[in-house]
Amino acid sequence: MRRWWLITLSIVVTFVALEVIGKSTFNQIALGINKNKKPLLIAQNYSRTRIMPLGDSITGGEGSQNSYRRLLWFYLLNAGYSVDFVGSLQVNCGRPPSLPDFDLDNEGHCGWRADQILAQIDEWASTTRPDVVLIHLGTNDLGSGETPESTIEDIRGIIQKLRYYNPYVKILLAEIIPSCGSLERKVLFNAQIPNLANQTNTYQSPVMVVDQYTGFNLSDTFDGCHPNDTGEWKIANRWLEALKKVL
Repeated sequence: MRRWWLITLSIVVTFVALEVIGKSTFNQIALGINKNKKPLLIAQNYSRTRIMPLGDSITGGEGSQNSYRRLLWFYLLNAGYSVDFVGSLQVNCGRPPSLPDFDLDNEGHCGWRADQILAQIDEWASTTRPDVVLIHLGTNDLGSGETPESTIEDIRGIIQKLRYYNPYVKILLAEIIPSCGSLERKVLFNAQIPNLANQTNTYQSPVMVVDQYTGFNLSDTFDGCHPNDTGEWKIANRWLEALKKVL
């Protein structure tokens, strides 16, 4: 009788040990740990990342141009990212784009200043709650007499409001292209963008500077202001490289 009792106890102990080992292995995998103590890449969320292109006509697209958004859309898809452009507009400065074969949603408001965007951002952000926002603003402000300092403060306000609707929103903040108006004022404005990014950057809601200024020439525009095909290509590639760091 005692022998059978010992055999039964031995079987029970074996099953318990296997269960503990199994759970331990499962927990290590679930936590992204392997025997080399390197993190494993585990997909946690298969939903599409909501990206809001936010700005003026350089974002919206002028004339027959599609804006950088079309190229960026296909670059992201071809790179394997699952994204969804969001915004209240689906037109290029009031006109259909010449090639409407991409995600048209955007907040590129032609002729608008940063303070006008600030006044409306609550409505747009509350509706779409973007995960990432691409901000290229300041051209119309500087061209209409606004100071670089006041424009910086308007953009600061936009960032704060975006975070109200998504505390984890990622901001890609452009040093704007050198077209339309005074080059000197743009240089002064762009010099303040890194300071704004440093002051507003947080761990859960990073703010990253994207240099859209360097290497962009007037020959990259079709009217001295708005990007032509080459200009759109340059802008899209700068956004893409920055997006790779946050997607």
